[in-house]
Amino acid sequence: MAKKRDQHIVPRCYLKHFVDSSSAVNNKKYEAGVYVNTSALDRAWKMKGLSNNIFTKTRFYNLKSDDPDKPLVEEHLAKIESFYSKGITKLLNGEFSNEILSIFTLFVVTQFLRTEKVLKAHQKSWDSVALYADMFEGGNRNRNIYGEISKQQILHLAKSDALNPINRKSGIIFNCTKIPFLTSDKPVIKELFNQEDISRIFHPLPQTKYIDDHLESLFYFMPLTPWLAYVSHSSFEGEMKGFECSHASVISQLNDMMLCNASEYIYSFMDNPVTSLPTKIKQDGNLNFFAKIFTESRRLILAVRSHHSDKSLLTLISENVCVCDELFEGQKVLSVEVFDTNFSNVIGVVRIKDCVVKAIDKLSGKIVFETKHAL
Repeated sequence: MAKKRDQHIVPRCYLKHFVDSSSAVNNKKYEAGVYVNTSALDRAWKMKGLSNNIFTKTRFYNLKSDDPDKPLVEEHLAKIESFYSKGITKLLNGEFSNEILSIFTLFVVTQFLRTEKVLKAHQKSWDSVALYADMFEGGNRNRNIYGEISKQQILHLAKSDALNPINRKSGIIFNCTKIPFLTSDKPVIKELFNQEDISRIFHPLPQTKYIDDHLESLFYFMPLTPWLAYVSHSSFEGEMKGFECSHASVISQLNDMMLCNASEYIYSFMDNPVTSLPTKIKQDGNLNFFAKIFTESRRLILAVRSHHSDKSLLTLISENVCVCDELFEGQKVLSVEVFDTNFSNVIGVVRIKDCVVKAIDKLSGKIVFETKHAL
């Protein structure tokens, strides 16, 4: 695998479980594949063999310092994919263990970071930091050091202190409906969700109630086959690691989330699995920013048109008048974090804590927060 010129962004060993093996391919030059559409669902679904260049990039993971015959990151990914292939085979044969779940956790976390959109976003952030450092120091030392750090980070994900908390809260969803899971060119959904978010998606599946359930914890979701999916969140922490889901509404919501999460393409093992776009795409298509506001007992999410920070003040301009009704001048706020939807839904671009609501203008949607800590 390591010597291959064309490298899969979503691994072949993963995609093969979404291949429509029921469709006969009469032309021997072609292989059975997965059905592909754009994330906007504006084309007809077409079957693509797993060797199709829609799934690959030329030497995408190669480092400048690599031996062309032994590219470091690609060889590392090949080992993880080998572990995954063995793990998913065991699961499909009816075997299940914490070791298998640990393999899936490593695979899911790695797959999230290795996608093109995430790698480029992380690298862009590091490039900005390195540029400022070089402007201060002079020369190109920092840009040379951090020029490929987003790819190099893939080599250091297999650390128990980082993976164990995710693995401890993970489980497998068994899709007992007739609606298959969709996947995509960005097949791992990573968000910060609280108990209310999880209940909204997964009710009536069993969930663990946890202390301060308005606070958020990391959520990972990745379909493994059309009928199996990996999930991790505090709400699923416990002895039970398998969840049967016979509720079409749950599977449909997860598929809607996958559509919203995709970069360019959505994948399915069957032709024409969905006929309409989820509401979220239509409503949030022009949203650039959103803010998460934590009071002492609530988490509020605010659609934000623009934001501005100056010394100890953070100003948000929003259209969410109904959310503004839950805030009042002089109110203590634990934290406010602003997210750029074009960058990340997990990593904020501005964050303040221990603040108060200094002013609210509901007509203009302007909210001003003041903190004792300098921004």
